[in-house]
Amino acid sequence: MTKVREPSSVVEMAEMCRRAQLLVKDMPGVTEDDIELAEDVLEVLTECDFYQIDESVGRATDQVYENTFGGKTTDELVLDSDCRLPSNVCAFWSPGTRITFEGRAENLPFMYLAVADTKSDKYHVYITSPYFGSLLQGSYRVGVADSLRISNDASVDRPEDQQIYSMHTLTVAAMCSILNQPGFTIKEPAGSRQERRAAKRSGTYAADAWHKITWNIGEETKAKLTRDEPVRCMPLHYTRGHWRRAEEGWKNTTLRKDGLWYQWIEGFWSGHPAFGIKKAYHAPKMGDAA
Repeated sequence: MTKVREPSSVVEMAEMCRRAQLLVKDMPGVTEDDIELAEDVLEVLTECDFYQIDESVGRATDQVYENTFGGKTTDELVLDSDCRLPSNVCAFWSPGTRITFEGRAENLPFMYLAVADTKSDKYHVYITSPYFGSLLQGSYRVGVADSLRISNDASVDRPEDQQIYSMHTLTVAAMCSILNQPGFTIKEPAGSRQERRAAKRSGTYAADAWHKITWNIGEETKAKLTRDEPVRCMPLHYTRGHWRRAEEGWKNTTLRKDGLWYQWIEGFWSGHPAFGIKKAYHAPKMGDAA
């Protein structure tokens, strides 16, 4: 059994993943595709913005996922513009985030890696780990119906595997939806000063690449909202996007399978996390997103 170590910060996690990619070519049974993916991951890590997500923000991401994507088939999904990546290459890690593979007893830490394809407007989502390399999960586009695509890897043939790949891809979209809300979160340097200095000296990572994301919930924030924005003095909650009957020629309309025109109404946030987080009432099974 592999001895699994939990990283102390996203800085350490990134370096552990980078070293794992360097070792891929020496692993037994490795393919040319595996080596090519490892080389691609090593390249994008040099220009990546790394986000260490506070556990409470991670729990809110799970709620956004449930409330936004649950109960819908893939052809019904339209991801709102807030699901765009904060920058062209992003990595997201939250302490305690782990995955288990069939046939292995260990729970393995991993982080999400997301890359924007500026030519196709797609966001490609991977998971990467010090213990299993990198795996493409899928891709999505914002503002377009039926844009979710999962990896066409030959090993992803069982419905339960497809559901997991879909879940990982949409989790990144849900996380971005929170990060793109001004005033909800605070971005501070992640990792210790020593870790950041060592990363800078290595010449491997972009300057100022490390971000720790927590809620903006201080008493000063609450007082300011109460004084200046009383309409936001309620718990943070999300109203998911939905289709509404429309007429041909209206803005943002689509002709759907029933032969009728529909307009997509984007989801929106209300309230503020300084006053708590309202849990979604709709809590579907994981498979509903596939």
